[in-house]
Amino acid sequence: MTAGGDFIPSDPAFDESPDYPVVFGLRLTPVVTGVLLALLGLAGAGALLYYLVLPEWDTYQQLKTKVEQTELEIQQQQAIAQKIDAARKDLEQAKQQRADVLTLFANESALDTLLLDLNRQVDARNADLARRREQKLAACPAIVQQNVQEFEDQFGPLATRAELKTFKPVEQKSPTSSAVITDSSYGPQVNGKLKRQTATVELVGNYEQTSAILQSIERLQPLLVIRNLTSTTDTKAKNFIPLPGTPGCVPDTRITTEFQLDALLPLSPADKAQVSPTQPGQPK
Repeated sequence: MTAGGDFIPSDPAFDESPDYPVVFGLRLTPVVTGVLLALLGLAGAGALLYYLVLPEWDTYQQLKTKVEQTELEIQQQQAIAQKIDAARKDLEQAKQQRADVLTLFANESALDTLLLDLNRQVDARNADLARRREQKLAACPAIVQQNVQEFEDQFGPLATRAELKTFKPVEQKSPTSSAVITDSSYGPQVNGKLKRQTATVELVGNYEQTSAILQSIERLQPLLVIRNLTSTTDTKAKNFIPLPGTPGCVPDTRITTEFQLDALLPLSPADKAQVSPTQPGQPK
């Protein structure tokens, strides 16, 4: 059998493997080269991730944390600002309430007219004095009507005239002594915060007149406090024996009432300067 052409099956060149380079004893075949290139790509990607991406990621996380902290600080500052605004509003409201409360207390100008106001209240109780006297006198027998002055001198007036007998301001023990309240007479909370001006008052009237005058004092503009009140009745009325058949012919029972009248005032700047921080009852 003969072979045609140039094909020679037994040519040694067709039996040899491709001549691939060998590196470190490893033949760099296409498969091995592909694997090495893949590994080299992974290594490059890892290096890129480690040297470029991770530092940028850390920087991003730091910036994100800083932004979150800044936002939290801003929120806290806003909350503080709101609290400050609320505190300022509360302070203004407290100042207004304090001003409203101070208007309830007496002041120097009101005290200047206090005696006049008391006299007006007393005189107002005598508006019907003549009428009341005539009514009682009409109920008396003729002998009393003919000797009414002697009757009233012996047993007291048929109709009592209300009178302000005494209004005497209490002077301080010394010119340098202070009227600032420190004796807890109005409670320890008042000590060192208010002062008082005291007057001794004596008035005369029947029961209805006296009760009405005391109630009118409470309604006066200055804040006034009545202390140490005592009342005594006229002994003349006790000696009267009602006449038979004349129940309306009865003299009034005159009541003499004495008390101390305290006018409470807020402290002036000069008063506050006199109050010692160590003064009893004064908060430090």
